[in-house]
Amino acid sequence: MRPMPAKPGVLIVSTGGTILSRSTGSEGYKPAVTGAELVGSIPGLLERADVQVLEFSSVLSFALDPDTVVHLMKTVQDRLAGDETAGAVVIQGTATMEETAYLADLLHSSDKPVVFTGAMYSASEPDSDGPRNVLYSVIVATSEYARGKGVVVCMNGEVHAARDVVKTHKSDVGAFKSPNLGPIGLVSKTGVVFYRAPLFRRAFSDGVEPRVDLVKVVLGSDARLLKASVDSGARGVVIEAFPGNGGVTPSMMAAVEELRARDFPIVMAPRSIGGRTSPGAGGGCGPADLARCGVILAGDLPAQKARILLMVALATCRTTAEIGAVFASLAP
Repeated sequence: MRPMPAKPGVLIVSTGGTILSRSTGSEGYKPAVTGAELVGSIPGLLERADVQVLEFSSVLSFALDPDTVVHLMKTVQDRLAGDETAGAVVIQGTATMEETAYLADLLHSSDKPVVFTGAMYSASEPDSDGPRNVLYSVIVATSEYARGKGVVVCMNGEVHAARDVVKTHKSDVGAFKSPNLGPIGLVSKTGVVFYRAPLFRRAFSDGVEPRVDLVKVVLGSDARLLKASVDSGARGVVIEAFPGNGGVTPSMMAAVEELRARDFPIVMAPRSIGGRTSPGAGGGCGPADLARCGVILAGDLPAQKARILLMVALATCRTTAEIGAVFASLAP
């Protein structure tokens, strides 16, 4: 009798989130289920892979921070170094997933896949999407075709590049979308199909500089928040500018020019989630004026992802010019 082929090994890292939460009534839902309990309840999962569960934390994703993601990815990459593990799945809340997954991708140097997933409906809901998302994520993590594609997000049967994906809806199970490029693949119980490879990837090894703030521009904004950020110790700032190609108010522009004269790093990302930034409009405080005084344009990255890239770049680069080169290559 021919021996059964060995199942691929997969590491499942449980951090908490809606997917592992149950309702407490008037206090809302909170993490109450372990990763091991969830994995053990999913029909067919253990027949597909040799699963190891790491109970990393048990929090909603509001409580995660960049240093935690750095530690998580060091742990994951150490575990992926062995031949017995084909890939990893990280279970977390969806609120910060578009940011944590992108940071993880910038720190991930292995060819082995890392798949982030979660749920829009808690474990208290009879139609929770969590179990299916975890099953599909294991299918992706153990696929040979996922190798070399870095960190991806698997939700609702779609596979998205961590760099591109954003949460576009407050509650829909199809909330995660990649506005400019779409998903890189689709997954079902029969397997995963990839249509393209993720673009603009690079692995960094120096961790993050967490003291980066995001300042949003709205009608009539003055420079108080920008100045307060710098005065309180920020090492860099991302400005989420007006929609379109971006722009700021005249009073904010004056503060930007003052900071740029001191070579303080500032990145500008418009509020619009689709398209890419170009320095077209001027008028004294438009994107052309910002670019002229050395503000770095974030290309197609939304502000929250531009902040992640700036954190990583600040930990690696010594000058604003070097930071600009990082953005030019990864957010053109």
